Amino acid sequence: MGAKHVCFACRKAFNSPHGHIGPQKCPECGEPIVVLPQRFRPPRKGDDDKWATARFLVNHGFYYQHIGLLDAPPAGKGALPQYVPYPETVREAKEFIETYRAWARKKD
Repeated sequence: MGAKHVCFACRKAFNSPHGHIGPQKCPECGEPIVVLPQRFRPPRKGDDDKWATARFLVNHGFYYQHIGLLDAPPAGKGALPQYVPYPETVREAKEFIETYRAWARKKD
């Protein structure tokens, strides 16, 4: 598994192999790159709402890491854990942030 190097200014994501550091800035516009896990699925370039939602989540410490369901029963033998789906709109993201605040990365 690798990572996605995401430029919110260009609305582009670059795949990166596991362990690869990659650039600190976008090779196209020079803005800072955000490293997200491979599971992040970048929206289409023209989808303003979904890009705004992704940026909003990252700005609030949610880097598309797995978040376990709060009320899910424990996974049995061989069962996969259940994870919270990430929101698709800023409105849903505001509620998501309130609900899963403890999972957010703390700013340095």
